[in-house]
Amino acid sequence: MRISLSLFLCLFAGSLAAAPAAGPVLTLERAESRSLQNHPSLADLEARIRGAERRAVAEGTLSDPRMSVGLSNVPTDTFALDQEPMTQVQVGLHQDFPAPGTLALRERRAQEKGEAYRWKRADTRAELVRRVRKAWLERFYLDRALAVVEENLALFEELLAIARSQYRVGKGLQQEVLLANLERDKLLDKRAELERRKATADSRLANLLAGREGRFRLPDALPELPDPPAREALAKGLADHPSVQSMEARIQRRRTGVDLAEKAYYPDMGVDFVYGHRPGSEPDGGAWADFVTARFRMSLPIFNQAKHDGMLAAALAERDALERQRRTMLLDLRSTARSKRAALEAARERVALFEDTILPESEQTVEASVAAYTTGRLGFLDLVRARIEDFQHQLDLWRLRVDAEQAKADLLYLAAGGKGAGHAD
Repeated sequence: MRISLSLFLCLFAGSLAAAPAAGPVLTLERAESRSLQNHPSLADLEARIRGAERRAVAEGTLSDPRMSVGLSNVPTDTFALDQEPMTQVQVGLHQDFPAPGTLALRERRAQEKGEAYRWKRADTRAELVRRVRKAWLERFYLDRALAVVEENLALFEELLAIARSQYRVGKGLQQEVLLANLERDKLLDKRAELERRKATADSRLANLLAGREGRFRLPDALPELPDPPAREALAKGLADHPSVQSMEARIQRRRTGVDLAEKAYYPDMGVDFVYGHRPGSEPDGGAWADFVTARFRMSLPIFNQAKHDGMLAAALAERDALERQRRTMLLDLRSTARSKRAALEAARERVALFEDTILPESEQTVEASVAAYTTGRLGFLDLVRARIEDFQHQLDLWRLRVDAEQAKADLLYLAAGGKGAGHAD
């Protein structure tokens, strides 16, 4: 027997609501906030910044003075300190000085290291937001895909029941039963695959949130991220991206290293102050006068020419290497911006095509197939095929919607430099 048109329309147009997952709702904004508050990579960079700040203070300070205590000109026949007039008990202070300007350069180099860490922290924050957004959106897609699978699984269970009843009364074919059973099993396999991917997505998201979230569920509505800057504005702002600025700070530190290597050609200096006390006394009972010695020292950089040349050449090579890395980084960022912009535009166009044309036509095809089947003008196999295509179109549309938002997340990360203000064209 054939089933009624109204039953089939109810069957294919109906939607089965999935039971909500346990746990609180984890919005995208909350996920971003939790990651920025708790991720250990940011705490590590904070510690590195504080260490660089304290090192800068130490690098800009003179080395501690040295004190010496000793005996001078002690006679070896008696070892008496008051026997000879030249015998002294000496106390000395000694201070070393690097070449002029060296301390300031050392302090600046340490400050530039801290500056590089600050930009690295800004880049890490932007990268964390990007990764959280993409991971959250992927998890959202899997939820929507599972909902579509569950809905279609119930429909194919009904199709299988219909095919079996038709076969039992001799009005259907065994092939129809086998086909309905096969498509139902394919959906079960698809659900198992999506559940596996969902578990992986949960693990990835929990890692980005530093394990601070237990069981959670996502809202039903797809959030819409802000539009990224226009193409020209984004391209101009790439030079101010935190990753590029971090590299620029590293380059500047290497330039300071070159200046320090050039300072090595200059001599180091030092001063000594020694007070010598003479314990003895004159024959008339008067005390011997004490002695004071003051000296200025200076190194003679005569035999270290090759060493200093090598240090300077190494500093120049390190600076040049980082400058080349910076140029390569900018090229890579521009290439990524172009590809992500193209991906966003393509996803938007395909979403519009699916929403305006493909999905409505697919739903109309299903309804027409149902009507044709109920009147005997269409076979069961064609009806199943129409339902399968509609199911795939639903999955494709959700995939495209999420792809568009993920492309936005990538472009917004690239716009983290701050000068790419504007709206997408």
